[in-house]
Amino acid sequence: MKLPDKFYLTLKWIMLLAAPVCTFILSVIAAIQTGDYAAIITAVLSGLGTLAGAILKISDTNYYKELEGGAK
Repeated sequence: MKLPDKFYLTLKWIMLLAAPVCTFILSVIAAIQTGDYAAIITAVLSGLGTLAGAILKISDTNYYKELEGGAK
């Protein structure tokens, strides 16, 4: 099965950035409300996942810009 390029890029953006950001926000709210160690750990891990997603997305964008602009 081959996905259309626009759909793939949108899905990749959602899974790399939007989903982790939403998880991070909800985890922080839960950690603040409950003070539970599990909620705090989940918030920290979600934050790390969000950071990794942002780094991967920036790297991906730069890669595609290089491809469009020609090899350097």
